Amino acid sequence: MNKLLSILLVLICGPAYSQMFVGTDMLESKKAKGITVVEFWAPFNEANEVSFLRELDDCRALRLCIEKNPSAMTEYSVFSVPTVVVFDNGAEVLRYNPNILMKLVATQEEIQSDIDEIILKKFQ
Repeated sequence: MNKLLSILLVLICGPAYSQMFVGTDMLESKKAKGITVVEFWAPFNEANEVSFLRELDDCRALRLCIEKNPSAMTEYSVFSVPTVVVFDNGAEVLRYNPNILMKLVATQEEIQSDIDEIILKKFQ
């Protein structure tokens, strides 16, 4: 019963953050605690930006522009945009790459389900 109550409290009271832009200098500290979802994107592919990240629950959603932060491509092994990476306490745990048309294939529901699994595994 205590596990169920703990899970419910985390899901209901967990931190909710809006999506914000960061540079590589800020990313390290922002992703260090909790679940952080980062969209690596570029203005040249704005038509395929991942607009639903700010709607994900129980995580912090960030965007990093690879045109302004080209070193991020090498540092985070980003080969095309949009690439979405999920970090848990600073460690990469999931990655969603775009298809050949430079569009993210993963849906909001898939990513949210994966985030929920990360949270639930902490209580097992």
